[in-house]
Amino acid sequence: MADQALLFIPDISGFTEFVQHTAIQHSRHIISELLELLIDNNISGLQLAEIEGDALFFYRIGAVNINQVREQVKRMYLAFHTYLKRYEYEKICQCGACSSVYNLSLKFVVHYGEIEFISVKDSNKPYGSNVIKVHRLLKNDVPIAEYALFTQDIDPENISKLEHQLQADYDFGQINYAYESLSDYKNELPEISPIPDNVPKHNLYSKEASINMPILELYETISNFDYRLLWAKGIDKIEYEKNRVNRMGDKHKCLIDKNTINPKTVTKKSAKNQLVYGESTTEVPFTKKLNVYYVLEAENEQKTRLRIEVFVDFKPFGILLKRLMKKNFKKVIPENIKELILLADSGFNPNSVLELRDEDLNYKKD
Repeated sequence: MADQALLFIPDISGFTEFVQHTAIQHSRHIISELLELLIDNNISGLQLAEIEGDALFFYRIGAVNINQVREQVKRMYLAFHTYLKRYEYEKICQCGACSSVYNLSLKFVVHYGEIEFISVKDSNKPYGSNVIKVHRLLKNDVPIAEYALFTQDIDPENISKLEHQLQADYDFGQINYAYESLSDYKNELPEISPIPDNVPKHNLYSKEASINMPILELYETISNFDYRLLWAKGIDKIEYEKNRVNRMGDKHKCLIDKNTINPKTVTKKSAKNQLVYGESTTEVPFTKKLNVYYVLEAENEQKTRLRIEVFVDFKPFGILLKRLMKKNFKKVIPENIKELILLADSGFNPNSVLELRDEDLNYKKD
């Protein structure tokens, strides 16, 4: 039996084809987060039929209200671009995907018509000619990147009043549709404040070395928790959200000598030719805050100068432990640098690592 249904597809575009493994992995995580965000901002009772790569296919049985559809489009669009604005402040990675997030765009294709359902295992999927039509309309003659496309079948009277009217021929025949630009909605985006750059005042210790690895590869090796146990000494276990790109404000758990600390990802101002990754914790005894920064600067295309810096703010009388704390870092940090040098000299390249076994990395998914 056929039902009248609204067919609704938000579609993300803007990522180019990246060659590097890092960019491919990160683009996949970013798209996944964005798709989840769109699903979470479903305010009109849409049913999710399918996740289709960078797009979502929703439907809703029953009558359609064009104003409600517009509100749904607006809600998802604002959530999408708020995420992108925030990511620009929070990102720490310099790979192609993370550096081009601002290029991502969102479009909507909306259609109305009869559908039937086909049973696939334990779920029913929309089926029929109108399902084919709404997917064919993803390829169209709309000349802008971000828009909402409405077919005449949704609400002929109101759709015919829209400024931009188009007619196109597809393999299923001719169809009339109209579109609206979504760019004006960006004026309603909330303000996103930059994350503060708070560096503790005591420079406790620093150590630097030259490492035979290109700067972006070394940065990925240090900042990606997948590789942390390959070079960081003294960490027994690390727990983090596996399907999320590490960014400003993210926390992870480190088990060190049966003690758990929860460092937060941070950064600080750097020279134009430097990359900085940092972690901050307030859980070290007798300190208010302890930050460790990894400052990277390219020496040439294949070699990077790495400086590891430790800054700390002490609690009252904690300053008395400064010498002991410095002694501990003076032991651990050179060991970590040595492990990074050995890892680099072994030919390790995060862009060519397709999959590392869980037992090799000893991580636990959240």
